[in-house]
Amino acid sequence: MKKFLIGSISAFLPLMAFAQNAIPQVVTSYSDVQLVLTTVGNWMFGILLSLAVLFLLYAAFTYLRAGGDPSKVDEAKNIIIYAIIAVVVAVLAKGMVMLAQSLIPGAGVTTPGA
Repeated sequence: MKKFLIGSISAFLPLMAFAQNAIPQVVTSYSDVQLVLTTVGNWMFGILLSLAVLFLLYAAFTYLRAGGDPSKVDEAKNIIIYAIIAVVVAVLAKGMVMLAQSLIPGAGVTTPGA
């Protein structure tokens, strides 16, 4: 289990290098802070959902491999429950950010020239 977790996290490390292009090098205004927070939030949302899908696949494999062993079936069920909780938390967090942006004037994404 630990090897699976470490392997899945290390698979996302090269993707973090690409995030440097999306984040401004010097943060000088409120919009830069908002851009940084939005970018980091979007990356974390994607990573969390990807990990949840990987854990769901791992749980399905564990369930199929259980062969009727009640302890392994319970382990697979627990992994599925935690993966679903992770998806719910990720969606709620993303929804709360969107709600906060809609309630705070000027906090939403602005279009150029508007």
